[in-house]
Amino acid sequence: MIQALSRLAALAASALLAGMVPGAVPPASVQATAPVENKTCKPVSKSEGEQYSAGQLAKLAKDTGFTGDGLVNAVAVALAESSGFTKALLVNENCTRDRGLWQINDYWHPEVSEQQAFDPAQNAKAAFDISDQGTRWDQWSTWESGAYKDYLPDAEQAVRNPA
Repeated sequence: MIQALSRLAALAASALLAGMVPGAVPPASVQATAPVENKTCKPVSKSEGEQYSAGQLAKLAKDTGFTGDGLVNAVAVALAESSGFTKALLVNENCTRDRGLWQINDYWHPEVSEQQAFDPAQNAKAAFDISDQGTRWDQWSTWESGAYKDYLPDAEQAVRNPA
């Protein structure tokens, strides 16, 4: 029940913060079209695909290059963002879409294709790059809201004993 409530809080925070994270600036190619300001969508959340455990996420993140605290945070953020579902999708109120394990936003990161976003290894690579190799998580709403902290104990255990 608590995990379900944490996920709901994370989704609500994601819907509110998507496209509005302080300091985030869209690429110049996206700024010209600015679809976020011009559209309103009904928020929809889908938890689909295979569900990765914390241990599987830890192995994937480590194989991608995350280390130390960045590895623990990567696992916690993925659990908070997608509950480990490989094809998780959140359509935000501003019509942007958060995709995959680390919920890579299509507006802020148009360089990540649909195929890449829903492929676990490529989603992890995108998260690695976007987070500056695990050192900056401010583009994730669950980091900004603190929701990822609920998953730190599971993440720390998974990093110590990956699947």
